[in-house]
Amino acid sequence: MKKRWHKVLALTLAAALCLGAVGCGKNEGTTEEQQVTTETEGTEGQENTENQENKEDAAADQAEGEGEKAEGAKEPETDGATTETEGTAAATPTTLQEVWLQADGAPTITAESALLIDQESGTILYEKNAKEKIYPASVTKIITALVVMDYLQPDEIITVGTEINEVTLDSSKAGHVLNEKLTVENALRGLLMPSGNDSANVLAAATARKAENDEDMSFAKCEAVFTDLMNKKAEELGAVNSHFTNAHGYHDENHYSCAYDMALFAMAFMQNETLAEIVSEKSFSGNGADGQFADDPEVITQDYNWVSHNYLITDNEYQYAYATGIKTGFTDEAGECLTASAEKGDMKLISLLFKGSDPARWTESASLLEYGFNNYARVELTAAGAAIEEVPLTKHNKLQGDTVPLVYQNALVTYLPTNAVDSVETTVTILDDYKVEEKDGTVKVKAPLTKGEEIATVTYTIDGKEVAQMPAYAGADIEKGTIFNNIWYGLKTFFSHLFSLKGLITVVVIVLILAIIYLILKRMRYGGGYGGGYRRRGGYTLKSPSRRRGRRRW
Repeated sequence: MKKRWHKVLALTLAAALCLGAVGCGKNEGTTEEQQVTTETEGTEGQENTENQENKEDAAADQAEGEGEKAEGAKEPETDGATTETEGTAAATPTTLQEVWLQADGAPTITAESALLIDQESGTILYEKNAKEKIYPASVTKIITALVVMDYLQPDEIITVGTEINEVTLDSSKAGHVLNEKLTVENALRGLLMPSGNDSANVLAAATARKAENDEDMSFAKCEAVFTDLMNKKAEELGAVNSHFTNAHGYHDENHYSCAYDMALFAMAFMQNETLAEIVSEKSFSGNGADGQFADDPEVITQDYNWVSHNYLITDNEYQYAYATGIKTGFTDEAGECLTASAEKGDMKLISLLFKGSDPARWTESASLLEYGFNNYARVELTAAGAAIEEVPLTKHNKLQGDTVPLVYQNALVTYLPTNAVDSVETTVTILDDYKVEEKDGTVKVKAPLTKGEEIATVTYTIDGKEVAQMPAYAGADIEKGTIFNNIWYGLKTFFSHLFSLKGLITVVVIVLILAIIYLILKRMRYGGGYGGGYRRRGGYTLKSPSRRRGRRRW
């Protein structure tokens, strides 16, 4: 009896393991929507092991580098799309990128150099001679303010020195006096609103002395230190054609930039809340030291009444309702210049005009900004870390599921002509080192995978034209499948379905099969046939009928 039940138990376990093995061969939950569209032509394959290591290293390096990027910084390969990250003002080189598709209806711009960009991403919506050398005049003060904010705090008190005498008589001035005390924030107001060249020198001297920790430094030395900081800042921000020799922009043959570089500086400028607030103000009236020395008559302070030089901000016939900044400039050599910012809905734009004329710089800037607002739409194609799609897996630990999310490391945002927003199509191409194509054409990704590992590219097309290609990454760690986790997956799948209708039917079928097997084994053990015989303990014995000896009775 014991042996009999041992056999029954063995058969039961064998049946369960068989069902588990059958379950291991299926990718449950994989639908047609989860199958990846692939291109027949892929990148050339290399040795799998070497490629795996190289890609993991590259993914790690890229993740580290992108973590250091400022908000609004862009990768050069994004081709017009942008990745948004959290951070402060840009501190690493950024790159402006052409829009994927140019909108129609661009205005006529008479200025020699012009540019229109999205403020947050740096996507170029319009350009004219953007990288050609220009003289920036007082638009220089945008990068001057950025350098100042790297070293000084807005509420810090600084003292005006003889540097205010180091400006030419025809310079624009804020009106500071020797030994005056004022806050850095109000000195910045003097720099940006009335465009004070004296304010520029005051801030340059204070910054240089702070940077070098030398309060007795001469202004000539201060100017050399500060302009060196300006040129280093320009390089950090990705400038391609800039060199500065002073803090205010008064003409010098060796003091130059280009619309492209000034756009980079303006992006970083508008990310600083203090600076963005100052350039949005129409005017300022108040004490330069914010009244901190009102009770000390020996301390020199001044009251100011400054009005912004930006006609797009102030109340006049050229005022633009959506304007938020930024800076004007003029010299005979530079012509009329204007870097303007504006916000409308969810869009923030920056326009730049150099070597223009009045009043065209106001009207053309407004027209350029309107062109951007009316003809482009901001499109977020995917959020940071969100799955582009779920890609089916093979050779994986099925306990982790049958798909892996395909993600970008950061949000993908771009600008498109309003009539092309719904025309974007995407194609996912799995890299050769990870691709397994089955007989039915389904493409799967083979395990193991490391989260953040580049495993695919996503190609964007509009009306059949390829406009961009982006790398995509594994959104989770996926282990390689083994016989043990596959068996466990099979058992788990079996028991999870045990009490469903399908599961109950399966159990009944298994019981019937086991009963039949049991009866067959019993029959084989004890013999077959329906002839005579009698039962003995321990089994049946076949025996012929006996005949009694002796005489018959009649």
